[in-house]
Amino acid sequence: MRLRSTLVPLLLLLLPAAPQSSQTPSQPKTIRQRYETAELLRRAGDLAGAEVEFAAILAEGYGKLGRVYARGKRYAEAAAAFESAAGHAPASVHLLVDLSIAYFDSGQYAKARDAAALAAALDPRSAGARHMLGKSRFMLGEFDPAAAELEEALRLAPKDYDVAYTLGLAHLKRKRFAPAKEIYDRMLAQLGDRPQLRIIFGRAYRETGFLPEAVEEFKRAVALDPRTPRAHYYLGLTYLLKDGAERLDDAAAEFKVELASNPEEYFANYYLGVIYVIQRKWDEAVARLRKAAARQPENPDPYFHLGQALQGLERHAEAVEVLKKSVALTGDLSHNEYQVTTAHYRLGQSLLKLGRREEGERELQLSAELKSKSLARDKERAEAYLSPESLKESPSKFPEFAAGVVADPAAPDERERGELAGGESYYAQVVAVAHNETGLLRAERGDYRAAAAHFALASKWDPKLEGVDYNWGLAAYRAESYREAVAPLERELAARPANLQARQLLGMSYFVTENYARASDLLKQVAAERPDNVGVNYTLALSLVKLGRKDEAQKAMERMLARGGNSPQLHIVLGQAHYEQGDTARALDELRAALALDPRTPMAHYYSGLIHLKGGRFDEAAREFEAELALNPSDLQAKYHLAFVLLARQESGRGVRLMREVAGAHPDFADARYELGKALLQQNNVREAVENLEAAARLAPEKSHVRYQLGRALLAAGRKADGDAQLELYRQLKEKERAQTTP
Repeated sequence: MRLRSTLVPLLLLLLPAAPQSSQTPSQPKTIRQRYETAELLRRAGDLAGAEVEFAAILAEGYGKLGRVYARGKRYAEAAAAFESAAGHAPASVHLLVDLSIAYFDSGQYAKARDAAALAAALDPRSAGARHMLGKSRFMLGEFDPAAAELEEALRLAPKDYDVAYTLGLAHLKRKRFAPAKEIYDRMLAQLGDRPQLRIIFGRAYRETGFLPEAVEEFKRAVALDPRTPRAHYYLGLTYLLKDGAERLDDAAAEFKVELASNPEEYFANYYLGVIYVIQRKWDEAVARLRKAAARQPENPDPYFHLGQALQGLERHAEAVEVLKKSVALTGDLSHNEYQVTTAHYRLGQSLLKLGRREEGERELQLSAELKSKSLARDKERAEAYLSPESLKESPSKFPEFAAGVVADPAAPDERERGELAGGESYYAQVVAVAHNETGLLRAERGDYRAAAAHFALASKWDPKLEGVDYNWGLAAYRAESYREAVAPLERELAARPANLQARQLLGMSYFVTENYARASDLLKQVAAERPDNVGVNYTLALSLVKLGRKDEAQKAMERMLARGGNSPQLHIVLGQAHYEQGDTARALDELRAALALDPRTPMAHYYSGLIHLKGGRFDEAAREFEAELALNPSDLQAKYHLAFVLLARQESGRGVRLMREVAGAHPDFADARYELGKALLQQNNVREAVENLEAAARLAPEKSHVRYQLGRALLAAGRKADGDAQLELYRQLKEKERAQTTP
């Protein structure tokens, strides 16, 4: 059984190597060069050195994927890619900074801080690391340490205006207006007095509560260029934040100016519509709010106010439609409790007006249950939408600077989207090939578990990579992860039905996982092609015995006898046949006969141990399992059953140790996690008991005894509600088991 290697893929060969004359020791290797170096090291027998080269390829490939995802605003995928990149190059400061940025963009500020802190520890002079550490701490409300980091970042990169702006914000958050203004004035002197800068400074002042200063900045932006996008909107919004309903007319005037040059602006339409609702200018409100709803059709807010405006016009059928939409789009009361409950109330009122009494009363009842306020307070409540708590945009983000001008990053255009898709496809293939080759290296060193993990990742990134499913299945099989082996081997067989080796491995995997019907079907086909393979006939015969198909099993045993003579394997099959018929004495005789022919026959001691165990003869069972392990120390089933017997005999020290080894080698072995958890609970090791029993419950959710022990462990851990829930599940599952066994 050999794992399949892949030739240097075309995509790597197409990468040009750097010209010899231009290559210097300080220049990084290309992906192609690293691949070629890895192949040379592999041929020379330096497998560890080859793996180092492939790790570098993986770091670069994942890093490039992360940048593709980040540019496409797929921040969660970017973070995952950068995590993988940093895992393969843990000392790479630039990858850690990229990871911090991805975490930051996806709102995971604590993780962003931690990644940036690690980068700063590796290179204290990294301005990018210091900057991200400062920004992350700022978002976490750690303003004093944020300012310290940003000051250091600005010292390292004095021309980085993004750092300067953020440091100004940190000062403002600490109510230190003077140093913030000094920074912003210096930026104006360096970049020129531009309306875009005035807007960004105004936003900084507004977000930190310096509202008069914010108004002045927005006025300066308008004075510099009255057509500056969003300048009038920001000015109007700040009027409302500063003075509330007293400045309705001034704010409305600014929103109108904004809409004259930017008629699709959502917030200007929305807040102008809210103002019109307060002023009871229903027709104008409807026009603005419909526009806002068209811009953000999944936002419940404009539909709510639109419903009120339509009610004011006695257009109740339309009001019902938009109010229902507002309710449907509101996931929970945390969005705006008053708005949700009032939407139900208003909906009920309009339904009653339309004569739909039953529906209307149902909505009014729901509104009453949510403690809705009466319509008499609508005006007061509508004005509450102009409070600082309600006047909001999308979640605050730091602006970016491009060529000295504040810029919000534009979404990729069609051309760039095509380039991003091409880059994603290319680097996904690079990553897949590198994982496949690393898996081959690990397999050559006998580390099949790690090999299987790499092949699984290769398959994830390029499911069509030649040979990857076969490699994965074979590595998982050799790592004794038989359940894991099944899926990739099934795919391999579907793609290449003539692969007899894959068919045999799949049949063997199904046998070990006790799917004897599928095992016998597959192995029967293999036996027809390889009639002299005693191992195949042996496993086929055992599968048929387990299925009770005596005639077919007899034929398989006859083939074994004809080709292998009086072999130990034949006696093991006969022993299994006798055991399935309930004749344990003859079964043990056959197993002894197998050992008499060859004392090192695999599985003979194991099957003997199982027979003794099921007969309650723990001492004899333990001796047989010990003997099996002496022949094959890595036999997981023998080790599990020996640990089980030891625990049953109250030899908890060695029993727990062996069960830990089994669970550590195969974390998805449900029975091992259960037995280990139960034993640890008896030792009052509650934390580990809960951990293992929770894993067992995930792996075997329908086993009542697992739920029972987990319930006990959770109660012991002080988690009464969780424990009671598990015990209730135990009772339900136990009742189901009784019903299934009742004739």
